[in-house]
Amino acid sequence: METQTPEGEDGALIGASYVLKEEEQLAQIWNAQDRAIYERRMRETKEGIGRLRQILEQLRAQTDTLWERFVTLTLERILSGQLRDFLDEVEAEIQGLSQYLVEADCEIDRLRADLQERRRGLEERLALLEPLAHRTSTQNHLGMMLSRVEGLEAYLLGKKDVTPEAYEMHYKRHTTAPGDLLYLRIRLLTTRVAITAANYSRQLSELAFELTALLPEIERLKTDMATLMTRVECVSDLSRYWLAYLDIATAKTA
Repeated sequence: METQTPEGEDGALIGASYVLKEEEQLAQIWNAQDRAIYERRMRETKEGIGRLRQILEQLRAQTDTLWERFVTLTLERILSGQLRDFLDEVEAEIQGLSQYLVEADCEIDRLRADLQERRRGLEERLALLEPLAHRTSTQNHLGMMLSRVEGLEAYLLGKKDVTPEAYEMHYKRHTTAPGDLLYLRIRLLTTRVAITAANYSRQLSELAFELTALLPEIERLKTDMATLMTRVECVSDLSRYWLAYLDIATAKTA
């Protein structure tokens, strides 16, 4: 939607006030402080992903060790009559490892939710910028200003060979030079707002894409975490199975 520029001094002043409010709105939508906050949080997010990747590698190593010990030592402990003590040790390891896995999984969920929320915030800002950036094309604004300048020039210099549009604007309606200058000022301000809003829209679109590009990495961490949790649950299930076997065997010999 195009910003209207009313005729007359009072109307022009109202138009100028309206454009100034648009500039204030533009500053509230996106500014240098917002960009600094975004960059800081992006660094924190990337550091968090790197930290989670390291934690995941440590948990994978612990899970592999637990699995190998359980697979290789269970039969040996059965033959030596030490299976229950061994399973108690395994269960203690499972509880500690499961706690670390759950904490890391919650951190992954927190990072993912934070990324999605920040992306939604950028999309909301983009929606606010849309009417400011596309209310009218810059080319239209330039064309209207050029026509006004040509007519004003002809009027001030007393030229008679003017276009019908210039005659309508400056002779028939007796437009004054101060009014025309104010009109041009409003148009220039409006064009500046539109150009700035369009630039901000492009920047925010790029930032939103940057956030979106991190989501697959978060999903890979989530998938790897689910694999580790499944392996630990598998060891836990097998451990409960052997404990049940011991209880049955003990009951038969009692």
